[in-house]
Formats: sequence, C-alpha cells, structure tokens
Amino acid sequence: MAKSDSVSAIISKVRKSIVTIKTEDSLGTGFIADKRGIIITNSHVIGNAKSCIVTLYTKEELEGKVLLSYFSQDIAFVKIDSQKKLYQAKMPVDKDYAIGDAVIAYGNPLGYEDTVTKGIISALNREIQGIKYIQTDVAINPGNSGGPLIDTEGNVIGINTLKIADASGIGFAIPIHDILPLVKESLLKFKAIEKSRYCPTCGSYTESDEKWCAKCGAELPEAEQKHRVSNNKCSACGRVNSRKNKWCAYCGHNLTESK
Repeated sequence: MAKSDSVSAIISKVRKSIVTIKTEDSLGTGFIADKRGIIITNSHVIGNAKSCIVTLYTKEELEGKVLLSYFSQDIAFVKIDSQKKLYQAKMPVDKDYAIGDAVIAYGNPLGYEDTVTKGIISALNREIQGIKYIQTDVAINPGNSGGPLIDTEGNVIGINTLKIADASGIGFAIPIHDILPLVKESLLKFKAIEKSRYCPTCGSYTESDEKWCAKCGAELPEAEQKHRVSNNKCSACGRVNSRKNKWCAYCGHNLTESK
C-alpha cells in the first residue's frame, strides 16, 4: 500500500461518493458505484423495501429505487436519478492490502451521521456463514452497514457489514475484490433496466413499451419521455415524439406532415 496520508485528505477523496440510506425500518450507508446513479449497500439495510430515501453529501434527499438484492451475499443495488453530477467511488481491481494495513470506515453509526473511524485490517478471509470477510478493529455499529471500508489512497476495498455482539474491536467488511464479478454483472443488467418501466407496486421492471407490470399486473405509470427532441412535435396533438418516429405515438398522425 502507498504511504499513509492524513485521514481528512483520504476522506476528501471519497466523501462525495458516500450516501445515507433510510427506509421505514432502518438507517444505513452506501456508496455510488456508477455515475448513472447506481449505489451499493447491504441487503439487510434495504430489507424488503422497494424504495428508500438516499441523502447525498450535499444533504440533498432523493428517492432510491431498489434494483437488485442478493440476500445470500448481503449485497443490494439502489438507483437514484439526480440532475446534479454524481461522484463514483474508486474500487480497485487488485487486492492490494494486507493484515496490519490502515483502513477507515465512514458511515452513520447509531444515527450519528458522517462519522469517521480509523483502524487496521486484523485478519483476511474470515468466513462467517459462507461469506469471507475482512476483519478489522475499526468501530462498526448499526448505521455503518453498507458503508465503505477505505484504504489510505481513498479506495473502497470493502463494505462494512457487521460486528460481533458484545465485543469491542471486531468488525467485518465484505471485500470488494471478491464481489467485483457480481458488481460488473449487475451493472450490465442496469443497461437493460434503464430501457424498462419501473413498477412502484412491486418494485420490478417491465419492457418499456408495456402498459402493465409483467410481474404483478399493476398498471404502470406513463413512461417518462427521454431522448425526445423538439423538432419532432406532432402538429395534430402537440405531443413531442422520439426522433425516429414517423407516426405520432399518441394520436397516430403522420409526423412527416408536421415538417
């Protein structure tokens, strides 16, 4: 690992990518894994919720939609839509850390937001219920869950997940290195999800041209018209269509007559 920097300097490298996650039943942390607004957290933070409140470093609150949740690995992905620039956390591909290396946890333990604690890696490959963890003496408490374990270069190397009850200085983080294949696979799925319709009733996604949810049958809200341009406005009904449309999607009027 590189020579240690000051804690404040390290945190400044990653702070903008860290978010607070709230549901009706829990409070946790997460971090932005993709600039499109994809956030990683623990599935036990999300529980069975279909949506949550995500608070950015600017204190802006946004609705988060739960996209995928892998309970067996305690990993969940949440999507937010923001008009402002989002900052993606750095997740190293190489497993460049060892026992004794300094690490930092950032999160909201017991509701105390924006709390930073520092410690070391105590052990590696500590297996609990089939999941291998980084063991650390960094203080990890409820509210830290889903937040990043950070190395001295500001890279997210783990997801803070749990601690041993009634023990001091024994916490665990899921190694990012171990779940990178899952992260990459999930990000590919999001490309398809972005072209789909979100169902607020059951939290699933359906092909964009469908009116009813394929999973629960609920009527889907009117699709947001992204990728539209002002020069393809229908002269008959006044609605704006996609650039490629030759016929109005709303009234069937020939759009070529509008030009």
